[in-house]
Amino acid sequence: MSPLGFNDPLTAIASVVTGLAIILSLIKYYLYLTCGHFTSSRKMDGKTVIITGANSGIGKETARDLAQRGARVIMACRNMETAKQARDEIVQETGNQNVTVLKLDLSSQSSVREFASEVLRTERKLDVLIHNAGFAETFRKSKSVDGIEFTMATNHYGPFLLTHLLIDLLKRSAPSRIVVVASELYRFASVNLDNLNPVGSLPAYLYYVSKCANIMFTRELARRLEGTSVTANCLHPGMIDSGIWRNVPFPLTLPMRVIKSFFKTNAEGAQTSLYLACSDEVQGVTGKYFMDCKEANLSAGICDMERARKLWDESAKIVKLTEKEIMAETGNTKLLIKHIDISSLPSVRAFAKEIVATEPVIDVLIHNAGVAQGFNNKVTPDGLEFTMATNYYGPFLLTHLLIDLLKKSEQGRIVIVSSKLYQFASLNPANINSINPVNYFSLFPVHLYNLSKFAEIMFTQELARRLRGTKVTANCLHPGVIDTGIWRNVPFPISILFKPIQMCFRTPEEGARTSIYLSVSPDVETISGQYFRGCKVHQLNRRVQHVARQHDLWEASKKLVKLTDEDPQI
Repeated sequence: MSPLGFNDPLTAIASVVTGLAIILSLIKYYLYLTCGHFTSSRKMDGKTVIITGANSGIGKETARDLAQRGARVIMACRNMETAKQARDEIVQETGNQNVTVLKLDLSSQSSVREFASEVLRTERKLDVLIHNAGFAETFRKSKSVDGIEFTMATNHYGPFLLTHLLIDLLKRSAPSRIVVVASELYRFASVNLDNLNPVGSLPAYLYYVSKCANIMFTRELARRLEGTSVTANCLHPGMIDSGIWRNVPFPLTLPMRVIKSFFKTNAEGAQTSLYLACSDEVQGVTGKYFMDCKEANLSAGICDMERARKLWDESAKIVKLTEKEIMAETGNTKLLIKHIDISSLPSVRAFAKEIVATEPVIDVLIHNAGVAQGFNNKVTPDGLEFTMATNYYGPFLLTHLLIDLLKKSEQGRIVIVSSKLYQFASLNPANINSINPVNYFSLFPVHLYNLSKFAEIMFTQELARRLRGTKVTANCLHPGVIDTGIWRNVPFPISILFKPIQMCFRTPEEGARTSIYLSVSPDVETISGQYFRGCKVHQLNRRVQHVARQHDLWEASKKLVKLTDEDPQI
Protein backbone atom coordinates (compact mmCIF):
# COMPACT_ATOMS: atom_id res chain seq x y z
CA MET A 1 0.00 0.00 0.00
CA SER A 2 1.26 3.50 -0.87
CA PRO A 3 1.90 6.11 1.88
CA LEU A 4 -1.29 7.85 0.74
CA GLY A 5 -3.41 4.75 1.40
CA PHE A 6 -3.76 3.61 -2.21
CA ASN A 7 -3.19 -0.05 -3.12
CA ASP A 8 -2.26 0.85 -6.69
CA PRO A 9 0.81 3.17 -7.13
CA LEU A 10 -0.56 4.44 -10.44
CA THR A 11 -3.78 5.44 -8.70
CA ALA A 12 -1.74 7.30 -6.07
CA ILE A 13 0.25 9.16 -8.70
CA ALA A 14 -2.89 10.00 -10.65
CA SER A 15 -4.53 11.31 -7.47
CA VAL A 16 -1.54 13.53 -6.65
CA VAL A 17 -1.41 14.89 -10.18
CA THR A 18 -5.15 15.53 -10.14
CA GLY A 19 -4.89 17.27 -6.77
CA LEU A 20 -2.06 19.49 -7.98
CA ALA A 21 -3.99 20.28 -11.14
CA ILE A 22 -7.03 21.31 -9.08
CA ILE A 23 -4.90 23.48 -6.79
CA LEU A 24 -3.14 25.13 -9.71
CA SER A 25 -6.46 25.68 -11.47
CA LEU A 26 -7.88 27.33 -8.36
CA ILE A 27 -4.82 29.58 -8.14
CA LYS A 28 -5.20 30.44 -11.81
CA TYR A 29 -8.92 31.19 -11.30
CA TYR A 30 -8.12 33.39 -8.28
CA LEU A 31 -5.57 35.32 -10.33
CA TYR A 32 -8.21 35.81 -13.02
CA LEU A 33 -10.78 37.09 -10.55
CA THR A 34 -8.35 39.55 -8.95
CA CYS A 35 -7.01 40.79 -12.28
CA GLY A 36 -8.06 44.38 -12.87
CA HIS A 37 -10.27 45.03 -15.88
CA PHE A 38 -10.87 48.40 -17.49
CA THR A 39 -14.49 48.13 -18.52
CA SER A 40 -15.19 51.76 -19.39
CA SER A 41 -16.61 52.39 -22.85
CA ARG A 42 -14.96 55.80 -23.05
CA LYS A 43 -14.08 56.76 -26.61
CA MET A 44 -10.75 58.30 -27.58
CA ASP A 45 -11.83 60.01 -30.80
CA GLY A 46 -9.57 62.95 -31.60
CA LYS A 47 -6.84 61.73 -29.23
CA THR A 48 -3.31 60.93 -30.39
CA VAL A 49 -1.46 58.17 -28.56
CA ILE A 50 2.12 56.93 -28.94
CA ILE A 51 2.84 53.39 -27.74
CA THR A 52 6.40 52.09 -27.75
CA GLY A 53 6.91 48.38 -28.39
CA ALA A 54 3.42 48.08 -29.87
CA ASN A 55 4.20 45.28 -32.32
CA SER A 56 3.67 42.47 -29.78
CA GLY A 57 2.59 41.61 -26.27
CA ILE A 58 0.70 44.08 -24.11
CA GLY A 59 1.81 46.94 -26.35
CA LYS A 60 -0.03 45.41 -29.27
CA GLU A 61 -3.12 44.78 -27.14
CA THR A 62 -2.98 48.36 -25.86
CA ALA A 63 -2.80 49.63 -29.44
CA ARG A 64 -5.69 47.37 -30.47
CA ASP A 65 -7.95 48.62 -27.67
CA LEU A 66 -7.12 52.30 -28.22
CA ALA A 67 -7.70 51.95 -31.96
CA GLN A 68 -11.06 50.37 -31.16
CA ARG A 69 -11.85 53.46 -29.07
CA GLY A 70 -11.15 55.72 -32.05
CA ALA A 71 -7.73 57.09 -31.13
CA ARG A 72 -5.00 57.96 -33.59
CA VAL A 73 -2.39 55.37 -32.64
CA ILE A 74 1.31 55.70 -33.42
CA MET A 75 3.04 52.35 -33.00
CA ALA A 76 6.70 53.06 -32.19
CA CYS A 77 8.60 49.85 -32.91
CA ARG A 78 12.08 48.52 -33.58
CA ASN A 79 11.03 45.56 -35.76
CA MET A 80 9.21 47.19 -38.66
CA GLU A 81 8.19 43.91 -40.29
CA THR A 82 6.25 42.60 -37.29
CA ALA A 83 5.00 46.13 -36.57
CA LYS A 84 3.42 46.44 -40.01
CA GLN A 85 1.82 43.03 -39.65
CA ALA A 86 0.41 44.06 -36.27
CA ARG A 87 -0.80 47.35 -37.71
CA ASP A 88 -2.62 45.61 -40.59
CA GLU A 89 -4.22 43.19 -38.13
CA ILE A 90 -5.41 46.03 -35.87
CA VAL A 91 -6.78 48.08 -38.77
CA GLN A 92 -8.66 45.09 -40.16
CA GLU A 93 -10.10 44.17 -36.77
CA THR A 94 -11.06 47.68 -35.58
CA GLY A 95 -11.77 49.43 -38.87
CA ASN A 96 -9.64 52.35 -37.65
CA GLN A 97 -7.38 53.46 -40.49
CA ASN A 98 -5.72 56.07 -38.29
CA VAL A 99 -3.04 53.66 -37.06
CA THR A 100 0.52 54.28 -38.17
CA VAL A 101 3.93 52.69 -37.62
CA LEU A 102 7.17 54.59 -37.02
CA LYS A 103 10.66 53.20 -36.53
CA LEU A 104 12.02 53.52 -32.98
CA ASP A 105 14.96 51.70 -31.43
CA LEU A 106 14.92 52.89 -27.83
CA SER A 107 18.43 51.57 -27.22
CA SER A 108 19.81 54.08 -29.74
CA GLN A 109 19.80 57.78 -28.86
CA SER A 110 20.04 58.77 -32.52
CA SER A 111 16.99 56.62 -33.32
CA VAL A 112 15.07 58.22 -30.43
CA ARG A 113 15.94 61.68 -31.72
CA GLU A 114 14.97 60.78 -35.31
CA PHE A 115 11.64 59.37 -34.13
CA ALA A 116 10.89 62.44 -32.01
CA SER A 117 11.83 64.73 -34.89
CA GLU A 118 9.38 62.92 -37.17
CA VAL A 119 6.60 63.11 -34.58
CA LEU A 120 7.14 66.84 -34.04
CA ARG A 121 7.12 67.37 -37.80
CA THR A 122 3.86 65.51 -38.44
CA GLU A 123 1.77 65.72 -35.26
CA ARG A 124 -0.06 68.77 -33.98
CA LYS A 125 -0.87 67.18 -30.63
CA LEU A 126 0.02 64.28 -28.35
CA ASP A 127 -2.48 63.28 -25.71
CA VAL A 128 -0.93 60.11 -24.32
CA LEU A 129 2.63 58.77 -24.38
CA ILE A 130 2.87 55.14 -23.25
CA HIS A 131 6.36 53.84 -22.49
CA ASN A 132 5.63 50.15 -22.98
CA ALA A 133 8.69 48.74 -24.76
CA GLY A 134 10.99 46.61 -22.65
CA PHE A 135 13.94 44.29 -22.96
CA ALA A 136 15.09 41.46 -20.69
CA GLU A 137 18.28 39.46 -21.09
CA THR A 138 19.56 36.69 -18.84
CA PHE A 139 23.30 36.18 -19.04
CA ARG A 140 24.53 37.71 -22.29
CA LYS A 141 26.03 41.14 -21.67
CA SER A 142 25.75 43.76 -24.40
CA LYS A 143 26.06 47.49 -25.00
CA SER A 144 24.06 49.85 -27.17
CA VAL A 145 25.57 51.76 -30.07
CA ASP A 146 26.04 54.63 -27.61
CA GLY A 147 28.13 52.45 -25.28
CA ILE A 148 25.34 52.13 -22.70
CA GLU A 149 24.40 48.81 -21.10
CA PHE A 150 21.68 47.50 -23.41
CA THR A 151 18.91 46.74 -20.90
CA MET A 152 19.25 50.14 -19.21
CA ALA A 153 19.51 51.90 -22.58
CA THR A 154 16.26 50.33 -23.79
CA ASN A 155 14.19 50.37 -20.62
CA HIS A 156 15.27 53.63 -18.96
CA TYR A 157 17.51 55.97 -20.94
CA GLY A 158 15.54 55.71 -24.18
CA PRO A 159 12.19 56.58 -22.52
CA PHE A 160 13.90 59.31 -20.47
CA LEU A 161 15.24 60.98 -23.62
CA LEU A 162 12.04 60.51 -25.60
CA THR A 163 9.97 62.13 -22.85
CA HIS A 164 12.19 65.21 -22.91
CA LEU A 165 12.00 65.49 -26.70
CA LEU A 166 8.19 65.26 -26.75
CA ILE A 167 7.38 67.19 -23.56
CA ASP A 168 6.59 70.46 -25.36
CA LEU A 169 4.03 68.69 -27.54
CA LEU A 170 2.48 67.05 -24.49
CA LYS A 171 2.27 70.41 -22.72
CA ARG A 172 0.60 72.02 -25.73
CA SER A 173 -1.93 69.17 -25.75
CA ALA A 174 -2.74 69.34 -22.02
CA PRO A 175 -4.45 67.77 -20.25
CA SER A 176 -2.22 64.93 -21.37
CA ARG A 177 -0.76 61.79 -19.86
CA ILE A 178 2.50 59.86 -19.66
CA VAL A 179 2.20 56.18 -18.76
CA VAL A 180 5.28 54.13 -17.84
CA VAL A 181 5.12 50.33 -17.74
CA ALA A 182 7.32 49.29 -14.79
CA SER A 183 7.21 46.06 -12.77
CA GLU A 184 6.89 44.70 -9.24
CA LEU A 185 10.31 43.19 -9.85
CA TYR A 186 11.71 46.58 -8.88
CA ARG A 187 11.51 45.29 -5.29
CA PHE A 188 14.46 42.97 -5.93
CA ALA A 189 16.84 45.71 -7.04
CA SER A 190 18.24 49.14 -6.31
CA VAL A 191 19.69 51.74 -8.65
CA ASN A 192 23.39 52.28 -8.01
CA LEU A 193 23.77 56.02 -8.50
CA ASP A 194 27.55 55.63 -8.58
CA ASN A 195 27.36 53.26 -11.56
CA LEU A 196 24.53 54.21 -13.90
CA ASN A 197 26.05 52.42 -16.86
CA PRO A 198 26.58 48.95 -15.33
CA VAL A 199 28.02 47.21 -18.40
CA GLY A 200 29.64 44.51 -16.27
CA SER A 201 26.53 43.53 -14.29
CA LEU A 202 24.29 40.50 -14.81
CA PRO A 203 21.64 41.48 -17.39
CA ALA A 204 18.86 39.51 -15.64
CA TYR A 205 19.35 41.66 -12.53
CA LEU A 206 19.55 44.84 -14.63
CA TYR A 207 15.99 44.28 -15.82
CA TYR A 208 14.92 44.73 -12.20
CA VAL A 209 17.19 47.77 -11.90
CA SER A 210 15.66 49.33 -15.02
CA LYS A 211 12.17 48.91 -13.59
CA CYS A 212 13.34 50.57 -10.39
CA ALA A 213 14.68 53.43 -12.53
CA ASN A 214 11.33 53.64 -14.37
CA ILE A 215 9.50 54.30 -11.12
CA MET A 216 12.04 56.82 -9.82
CA PHE A 217 11.90 58.62 -13.19
CA THR A 218 8.09 58.71 -13.15
CA ARG A 219 7.91 60.21 -9.68
CA GLU A 220 10.52 62.88 -10.39
CA LEU A 221 8.85 63.63 -13.74
CA ALA A 222 5.50 64.11 -12.01
CA ARG A 223 7.11 66.49 -9.52
CA ARG A 224 8.67 68.56 -12.29
CA LEU A 225 5.40 68.67 -14.25
CA GLU A 226 3.30 70.03 -11.38
CA GLY A 227 1.05 72.82 -12.63
CA THR A 228 1.31 71.84 -16.31
CA SER A 229 -1.75 69.54 -16.56
CA VAL A 230 0.55 66.79 -17.82
CA THR A 231 0.41 63.76 -15.54
CA ALA A 232 2.86 60.88 -15.20
CA ASN A 233 2.05 57.52 -13.64
CA CYS A 234 3.64 54.08 -13.72
CA LEU A 235 2.29 50.58 -13.35
CA HIS A 236 2.91 46.89 -12.86
CA PRO A 237 1.07 45.04 -15.65
CA GLY A 238 1.33 41.65 -13.97
CA MET A 239 3.51 38.75 -15.05
CA ILE A 240 2.91 38.30 -18.74
CA ASP A 241 4.31 36.14 -21.51
CA SER A 242 4.68 39.13 -23.81
CA GLY A 243 7.78 37.86 -25.58
CA ILE A 244 10.13 39.78 -23.31
CA TRP A 245 11.37 36.46 -21.87
CA ARG A 246 12.30 35.01 -25.25
CA ASN A 247 16.01 35.43 -24.46
CA VAL A 248 15.88 33.07 -21.45
CA PRO A 249 18.21 30.17 -22.37
CA PHE A 250 17.78 26.42 -22.03
CA PRO A 251 17.42 24.76 -19.51
CA LEU A 252 15.77 27.71 -17.72
CA THR A 253 13.07 27.59 -20.40
CA LEU A 254 11.68 24.41 -18.78
CA PRO A 255 10.64 25.89 -15.40
CA MET A 256 9.59 29.03 -17.26
CA ARG A 257 6.92 26.98 -19.06
CA VAL A 258 5.34 26.04 -15.74
CA ILE A 259 5.63 29.59 -14.41
CA LYS A 260 4.14 31.04 -17.59
CA SER A 261 0.98 29.01 -17.07
CA PHE A 262 0.15 31.47 -14.28
CA PHE A 263 0.97 34.55 -16.31
CA LYS A 264 -1.70 36.96 -17.45
CA THR A 265 -2.67 37.07 -21.08
CA ASN A 266 -1.47 40.07 -23.07
CA ALA A 267 -5.00 41.49 -23.06
CA GLU A 268 -5.17 41.19 -19.27
CA GLY A 269 -1.73 42.75 -18.92
CA ALA A 270 -2.81 45.76 -20.98
CA GLN A 271 -5.71 46.68 -18.69
CA THR A 272 -3.85 48.98 -16.30
CA SER A 273 -2.09 50.76 -19.19
CA LEU A 274 -5.51 51.38 -20.74
CA TYR A 275 -6.92 52.51 -17.40
CA LEU A 276 -4.18 55.12 -16.97
CA ALA A 277 -4.44 56.22 -20.60
CA CYS A 278 -8.22 56.59 -20.75
CA SER A 279 -9.98 56.59 -17.41
CA ASP A 280 -11.63 59.72 -16.06
CA GLU A 281 -10.89 58.38 -12.57
CA VAL A 282 -7.19 59.25 -12.89
CA GLN A 283 -7.60 62.68 -14.48
CA GLY A 284 -5.21 64.90 -12.52
CA VAL A 285 -3.66 61.98 -10.62
CA THR A 286 0.12 61.99 -11.00
CA GLY A 287 3.28 60.41 -9.59
CA LYS A 288 1.47 57.22 -8.55
CA TYR A 289 2.06 53.49 -9.01
CA PHE A 290 -0.79 51.21 -10.12
CA MET A 291 -1.57 47.49 -10.21
CA ASP A 292 -4.75 45.88 -11.55
CA CYS A 293 -6.30 49.30 -12.24
CA LYS A 294 -5.81 50.40 -8.63
CA GLU A 295 -3.21 52.51 -6.90
CA ALA A 296 -0.62 50.36 -5.11
CA ASN A 297 1.96 51.06 -2.44
CA LEU A 298 5.65 51.43 -3.20
CA SER A 299 8.54 50.42 -0.97
CA ALA A 300 9.97 53.18 1.22
CA GLY A 301 13.37 53.00 -0.46
CA ILE A 302 12.13 53.85 -3.93
CA CYS A 303 10.23 56.90 -2.64
CA ASP A 304 13.46 58.77 -1.83
CA MET A 305 13.01 61.90 -3.96
CA GLU A 306 16.61 63.00 -3.54
CA ARG A 307 17.79 59.76 -5.16
CA ALA A 308 15.21 60.27 -7.90
CA ARG A 309 16.56 63.76 -8.56
CA LYS A 310 20.12 62.48 -8.74
CA LEU A 311 19.08 59.75 -11.17
CA TRP A 312 17.38 62.42 -13.29
CA ASP A 313 20.41 64.69 -13.33
CA GLU A 314 22.83 61.90 -14.19
CA SER A 315 20.48 60.49 -16.83
CA ALA A 316 20.36 63.91 -18.48
CA LYS A 317 24.14 63.76 -18.82
CA ILE A 318 24.13 60.22 -20.19
CA VAL A 319 21.58 61.00 -22.91
CA LYS A 320 23.34 64.33 -23.61
CA LEU A 321 20.37 66.67 -23.20
CA THR A 322 20.95 70.01 -24.90
CA GLU A 323 20.20 73.54 -23.76
CA LYS A 324 17.05 73.58 -25.91
CA GLU A 325 15.77 70.37 -24.34
CA ILE A 326 16.31 71.76 -20.83
CA MET A 327 14.28 74.79 -21.90
CA ALA A 328 11.46 72.46 -22.91
CA GLU A 329 11.47 71.01 -19.40
CA THR A 330 11.28 74.38 -17.61
CA GLY A 331 9.30 76.35 -20.20
CA ASN A 332 11.82 79.22 -19.93
CA THR A 333 13.28 80.11 -23.32
CA LYS A 334 15.68 82.67 -21.82
CA LEU A 335 18.17 80.11 -20.62
CA LEU A 336 21.68 80.62 -22.01
CA ILE A 337 24.82 78.59 -21.46
CA LYS A 338 28.19 80.34 -21.46
CA HIS A 339 31.59 78.82 -20.82
CA ILE A 340 33.63 79.95 -17.85
CA ASP A 341 36.44 78.28 -15.95
CA ILE A 342 36.32 80.35 -12.81
CA SER A 343 39.81 79.12 -11.79
CA SER A 344 41.33 80.65 -14.94
CA LEU A 345 41.80 84.43 -15.08
CA PRO A 346 41.82 84.49 -18.93
CA SER A 347 38.58 82.46 -18.97
CA VAL A 348 36.95 84.87 -16.50
CA ARG A 349 37.99 87.82 -18.66
CA ALA A 350 36.73 86.16 -21.86
CA PHE A 351 33.39 85.38 -20.22
CA ALA A 352 33.00 88.93 -18.86
CA LYS A 353 33.92 90.43 -22.23
CA GLU A 354 31.14 88.47 -23.94
CA ILE A 355 28.60 89.40 -21.25
CA VAL A 356 29.47 93.09 -21.49
CA ALA A 357 29.13 92.90 -25.28
CA THR A 358 25.73 91.17 -25.26
CA GLU A 359 23.88 92.17 -22.07
CA PRO A 360 22.63 95.71 -21.37
CA VAL A 361 22.24 95.13 -17.63
CA ILE A 362 22.79 92.54 -14.89
CA ASP A 363 20.29 92.45 -12.04
CA VAL A 364 21.72 89.59 -9.99
CA LEU A 365 25.18 88.01 -9.94
CA ILE A 366 25.33 84.77 -7.95
CA HIS A 367 28.77 83.40 -7.15
CA ASN A 368 27.81 79.77 -6.64
CA ALA A 369 30.63 77.71 -8.19
CA GLY A 370 32.95 75.98 -5.78
CA VAL A 371 35.50 73.22 -5.48
CA ALA A 372 36.79 71.20 -2.53
CA GLN A 373 40.06 69.31 -2.89
CA GLY A 374 41.35 66.46 -0.76
CA PHE A 375 45.04 66.31 0.04
CA ASN A 376 46.03 67.37 -3.47
CA ASN A 377 47.57 70.80 -3.83
CA LYS A 378 47.22 72.23 -7.33
CA VAL A 379 48.41 75.50 -8.84
CA THR A 380 46.62 77.16 -11.75
CA PRO A 381 48.48 78.47 -14.84
CA ASP A 382 48.06 81.93 -13.28
CA GLY A 383 50.16 80.85 -10.29
CA LEU A 384 47.22 80.71 -7.89
CA GLU A 385 46.35 77.87 -5.54
CA PHE A 386 43.49 76.02 -7.29
CA THR A 387 40.87 76.05 -4.52
CA MET A 388 41.43 79.72 -3.74
CA ALA A 389 41.46 80.56 -7.46
CA THR A 390 38.12 78.83 -8.03
CA ASN A 391 36.26 79.85 -4.90
CA TYR A 392 37.64 83.33 -4.28
CA TYR A 393 39.95 84.94 -6.87
CA GLY A 394 37.77 84.07 -9.87
CA PRO A 395 34.63 85.60 -8.29
CA PHE A 396 36.68 88.61 -7.10
CA LEU A 397 37.85 89.34 -10.66
CA LEU A 398 34.46 88.65 -12.25
CA THR A 399 32.72 91.04 -9.86
CA HIS A 400 35.07 93.85 -10.89
CA LEU A 401 34.61 93.17 -14.60
CA LEU A 402 30.79 93.14 -14.38
CA ILE A 403 30.24 95.84 -11.76
CA ASP A 404 29.28 98.54 -14.28
CA LEU A 405 26.43 96.37 -15.64
CA LEU A 406 25.22 95.72 -12.10
CA LYS A 407 25.18 99.46 -11.39
CA LYS A 408 22.86 99.94 -14.37
CA SER A 409 20.20 97.82 -12.65
CA GLU A 410 17.41 99.45 -10.69
CA GLN A 411 18.35 97.20 -7.80
CA GLY A 412 21.46 95.11 -8.43
CA ARG A 413 22.35 92.25 -6.14
CA ILE A 414 25.53 90.23 -5.64
CA VAL A 415 25.03 86.92 -3.83
CA ILE A 416 28.03 84.89 -2.67
CA VAL A 417 27.63 81.28 -1.59
CA SER A 418 30.01 80.84 1.33
CA SER A 419 29.94 78.33 4.19
CA LYS A 420 29.95 78.22 7.97
CA LEU A 421 33.13 76.16 7.60
CA TYR A 422 34.84 79.57 7.47
CA GLN A 423 34.93 79.25 11.27
CA PHE A 424 37.69 76.64 10.98
CA ALA A 425 40.06 78.95 9.12
CA SER A 426 41.89 82.23 9.50
CA LEU A 427 43.58 84.51 7.00
CA ASN A 428 46.41 87.04 7.24
CA PRO A 429 46.64 89.24 4.11
CA ALA A 430 50.14 90.38 5.10
CA ASN A 431 51.37 86.82 4.54
CA ILE A 432 51.35 85.85 0.86
CA ASN A 433 51.45 82.16 1.85
CA SER A 434 48.20 82.71 3.71
CA ILE A 435 46.25 84.20 0.81
CA ASN A 436 47.90 82.17 -1.96
CA PRO A 437 49.01 78.94 -0.26
CA VAL A 438 50.58 77.22 -3.27
CA ASN A 439 52.87 75.10 -1.09
CA TYR A 440 50.31 74.39 1.59
CA PHE A 441 49.78 70.91 3.08
CA SER A 442 47.48 69.94 5.91
CA LEU A 443 46.32 66.71 7.48
CA PHE A 444 42.86 68.30 7.37
CA PRO A 445 41.86 67.72 3.71
CA VAL A 446 39.42 70.58 3.19
CA HIS A 447 41.29 73.33 5.03
CA LEU A 448 41.83 75.28 1.79
CA TYR A 449 38.09 75.11 1.14
CA ASN A 450 37.45 76.59 4.59
CA LEU A 451 40.07 79.26 3.91
CA SER A 452 38.40 80.23 0.62
CA LYS A 453 35.04 80.57 2.40
CA PHE A 454 36.70 82.84 4.99
CA ALA A 455 38.05 85.00 2.14
CA GLU A 456 34.62 85.16 0.48
CA ILE A 457 33.02 86.62 3.59
CA MET A 458 35.78 89.21 4.01
CA PHE A 459 35.37 90.09 0.32
CA THR A 460 31.59 90.44 0.68
CA GLN A 461 31.80 92.88 3.58
CA GLU A 462 34.51 95.00 1.96
CA LEU A 463 32.54 94.97 -1.31
CA ALA A 464 29.38 96.12 0.48
CA ARG A 465 31.27 99.04 2.04
CA ARG A 466 32.69 100.12 -1.32
CA LEU A 467 29.22 99.94 -2.93
CA ARG A 468 27.54 102.26 -0.41
CA GLY A 469 25.66 104.98 -2.22
CA THR A 470 24.99 102.76 -5.25
CA LYS A 471 21.91 100.61 -5.84
CA VAL A 472 23.98 97.43 -5.65
CA THR A 473 23.97 95.23 -2.55
CA ALA A 474 26.28 92.35 -1.64
CA ASN A 475 25.46 89.54 0.77
CA CYS A 476 26.83 86.09 1.47
CA LEU A 477 25.29 82.92 2.83
CA HIS A 478 25.73 79.45 4.22
CA PRO A 479 23.49 77.09 2.16
CA GLY A 480 23.74 74.16 4.55
CA VAL A 481 25.80 71.04 4.05
CA ILE A 482 24.81 69.61 0.69
CA ASP A 483 25.86 66.73 -1.53
CA THR A 484 26.21 68.75 -4.73
CA GLY A 485 29.22 66.88 -6.06
CA ILE A 486 31.66 69.38 -4.59
CA TRP A 487 33.12 66.63 -2.39
CA ARG A 488 33.89 64.28 -5.28
CA ASN A 489 37.62 65.05 -4.96
CA VAL A 490 37.85 63.83 -1.36
CA PRO A 491 40.18 60.82 -1.59
CA PHE A 492 39.87 57.26 -0.40
CA PRO A 493 39.72 56.19 2.45
CA ILE A 494 38.29 59.48 3.78
CA SER A 495 35.57 59.23 1.09
CA ILE A 496 34.24 56.18 2.98
CA LEU A 497 33.62 58.34 6.04
CA PHE A 498 31.67 60.79 3.89
CA LYS A 499 29.07 58.19 2.85
CA PRO A 500 27.15 58.05 6.18
CA ILE A 501 27.67 61.80 6.67
CA GLN A 502 26.12 62.54 3.27
CA MET A 503 22.89 60.87 4.40
CA CYS A 504 22.37 63.87 6.70
CA PHE A 505 23.06 66.45 3.99
CA ARG A 506 20.41 68.77 2.62
CA THR A 507 19.09 68.33 -0.90
CA PRO A 508 20.30 70.86 -3.50
CA GLU A 509 16.75 72.25 -3.66
CA GLU A 510 16.85 72.93 0.08
CA GLY A 511 20.34 74.36 -0.18
CA ALA A 512 19.29 76.78 -2.91
CA ARG A 513 16.58 78.46 -0.85
CA THR A 514 18.74 81.14 0.77
CA SER A 515 20.40 81.96 -2.57
CA ILE A 516 16.95 82.42 -4.10
CA TYR A 517 15.80 84.46 -1.10
CA LEU A 518 18.73 86.87 -1.44
CA SER A 519 18.19 87.09 -5.21
CA VAL A 520 14.48 87.90 -5.30
CA SER A 521 13.05 88.78 -1.89
CA PRO A 522 11.95 92.39 -1.35
CA ASP A 523 12.78 91.86 2.34
CA VAL A 524 16.51 92.25 1.61
CA GLU A 525 16.27 95.00 -1.00
CA THR A 526 18.42 97.42 0.99
CA ILE A 527 20.38 94.99 3.16
CA SER A 528 24.06 94.68 2.33
CA GLY A 529 27.20 93.17 3.82
CA GLN A 530 25.36 90.53 5.84
CA TYR A 531 25.74 86.79 6.29
CA PHE A 532 22.61 84.61 5.98
CA ARG A 533 21.64 81.11 7.05
CA GLY A 534 18.16 79.65 6.54
CA CYS A 535 16.98 82.92 4.94
CA LYS A 536 17.89 84.86 8.10
CA VAL A 537 20.81 87.10 9.09
CA HIS A 538 23.35 85.31 11.28
CA GLN A 539 26.20 86.67 13.33
CA LEU A 540 29.79 86.20 12.16
CA ASN A 541 32.79 85.70 14.40
CA ARG A 542 35.09 88.65 15.00
CA ARG A 543 38.09 87.25 13.12
CA VAL A 544 36.34 87.40 9.76
CA GLN A 545 35.00 90.94 10.37
CA HIS A 546 38.42 92.57 10.85
CA VAL A 547 37.95 95.71 8.70
CA ALA A 548 41.64 96.48 8.20
CA ARG A 549 42.36 92.91 7.12
CA GLN A 550 39.39 92.97 4.75
CA HIS A 551 40.86 96.08 3.12
CA ASP A 552 44.32 94.53 2.92
CA LEU A 553 42.95 91.32 1.39
CA TRP A 554 41.16 93.40 -1.24
CA GLU A 555 44.30 95.26 -2.23
CA ALA A 556 46.41 92.10 -2.31
CA SER A 557 43.74 90.33 -4.37
CA LYS A 558 43.77 93.11 -6.98
CA LYS A 559 47.45 92.41 -7.56
CA LEU A 560 47.06 88.63 -7.69
CA VAL A 561 44.26 88.77 -10.29
CA LYS A 562 46.20 91.44 -12.21
CA LEU A 563 43.54 94.15 -12.25
CA THR A 564 44.62 97.13 -14.37
CA ASP A 565 43.69 100.81 -14.40
CA GLU A 566 41.63 100.11 -17.54
CA ASP A 567 39.46 97.58 -15.70
CA PRO A 568 36.29 98.75 -13.93
CA GLN A 569 37.02 99.91 -10.40
CA ILE A 570 35.03 99.39 -7.22
